[in-house]
Amino acid sequence: MGWIELEDTMIGSSFYRSSLRTGLLVGLIFGTVNLVVSWLFPLEDDTIVALLRFYGPMFFLWVFASFRAAQRDGRLSSGVTTGLVVAFATFCVFDLLNILRVNLFLNELTGRADWQSIMARFGASGFSSLRAFVTLDYIQGAPIKIGAASVIGAVMGAIGGSLGRLRSRRTAATI
Repeated sequence: MGWIELEDTMIGSSFYRSSLRTGLLVGLIFGTVNLVVSWLFPLEDDTIVALLRFYGPMFFLWVFASFRAAQRDGRLSSGVTTGLVVAFATFCVFDLLNILRVNLFLNELTGRADWQSIMARFGASGFSSLRAFVTLDYIQGAPIKIGAASVIGAVMGAIGGSLGRLRSRRTAATI
């Protein structure tokens, strides 16, 4: 192994750790906000406006992290990878906190209009415990949600990475 390969490995490792830390922090922040909002407004439905208000800033943070990564090294792939890794880590933490949320506020959430589908599925499931049913349902849905978020993160990474790469080239051209 040559010095260049070793240096690339060290840079790559640091790059992924930074992206993971960013995603974990974003997931912790948004998961905590989700817990607080559920505590303050337990019957607030997940309308399109509410979802955009919640997820819009999250997606912006994924774009921004990707922009910074691509701006640093001038490569679109850095932006896409950053978006994907940050989104993956975000949703791993966010989903765990979401499972905690539904368990903490289960009684309140059952009264929400957007929970009527899960309540109907529970009635038809044969489960004796709503808590066990909901927890299992959320755990089973986690890989799909994390996968979808990762794809969205890669798209946000492409957007941020493209902007960061353009900015990197413009900065290099003016120097």
